[in-house]
Amino acid sequence: MASWEKCFKNLSRESKSLFSLLQKKGPLTKNELILIADMKLTSLNRALRPLEEQKMIVEVGIGESTGGRKPLLYDVNPDIFYVIGIDISRIYTRVVITNSKMDIILEEEFLMTKSFTPVKTIEVISEVLLKAIKKLAISKADIIGVGVGTIGPIDRDNRTMYSPRYFSAPSWVNIPLGELLEQEIGLPVLIDNGANTAILAELLFGCGSGFKNIAYFNCGIGIRTGAVSAGNIVRPINDAEDAFGHMVIDVDGQKCNCGNYGCIETYSSIPAITQAFISASKKGRYSIISKPLEEINYKDICTAAERNDHLSREVITGAADILGVGLANYINLLNPQLIILSGPLVWHSNVFYQECKEVALKKYYLKEENSVVFHRSGYFKYSAIAVGAAVMVMESNLNNKILG
Repeated sequence: MASWEKCFKNLSRESKSLFSLLQKKGPLTKNELILIADMKLTSLNRALRPLEEQKMIVEVGIGESTGGRKPLLYDVNPDIFYVIGIDISRIYTRVVITNSKMDIILEEEFLMTKSFTPVKTIEVISEVLLKAIKKLAISKADIIGVGVGTIGPIDRDNRTMYSPRYFSAPSWVNIPLGELLEQEIGLPVLIDNGANTAILAELLFGCGSGFKNIAYFNCGIGIRTGAVSAGNIVRPINDAEDAFGHMVIDVDGQKCNCGNYGCIETYSSIPAITQAFISASKKGRYSIISKPLEEINYKDICTAAERNDHLSREVITGAADILGVGLANYINLLNPQLIILSGPLVWHSNVFYQECKEVALKKYYLKEENSVVFHRSGYFKYSAIAVGAAVMVMESNLNNKILG
């Protein structure tokens, strides 16, 4: 067992709770901790003692006086340990290292081309991490663990990826990802669906702070969904993060790869948008995009739509209209307070985001009783899945129940 694992294991529930509180809301005075944690001073001092002895928390300044001596402010020591977060998607892999306050101190990304089999992906991740650790002048003993947010379907307990669709490289079938990474990196590894890790980051450290019911949608090759209800991650059957994308929106619509007809994903994903544009172009429709059809990608279409290219805008808004209807149905059923739309399509197209949002807000039920807030990309934007993977490791060590 690594030294930091032992350290967290030996902490009392109260000490872990105070560390978690300071990590998310610090710096705080003892009086503020007493009020928030609902503890007596003697209990507070007892719970803080091991955190101070391990230098996990430190005095960081002087608070405002409420009469008498000014109180000391306490916070998590940001440099006491580090956490690794990894986002493995079908387009890219992103690696972050965070400090103990979950701030990103290093970030690297590489594209997932046709050569990136599971073995090569793990090898490159290892290379990136070795260089990062050397650059930061830290050791593996300073790192509490590795979290991975990836494409489903997965088995979290066995840390295995099953048969995710649309990877460019072969062999992405029944991959014991956690075990392979652990062997390669030499650190404990946890895995989860990327949409779940993203929403974890946003809930605890991002734009979801203060909300109890949140939905996160990552719009890319597929439509990946994470949800928090009453402060806990909602896990669908088999941890399927693509279930929303296979909501049937048109029973007589296009055939989906799942076997059904008219799923949202057949209209509102990167492959669907690209194919719709190419099909229209082959019929003679004009566009300002001058590339050969076989070289056109979703970024070209998104950029052209932002420049008011009629065909590109028509394709993007058509896809967004379908997703917006799906979002309205989702709001009607699950009543989220906050919806975060993220992923490559949202990052590269404000037209796509605004159209989705407007359609959803126009069509959902009980508007007067339920006000929904939309956020483009979230606080962590491109890094949400990787940061959330690091947060998952942190919350696991703190034994917080939010992970489900």
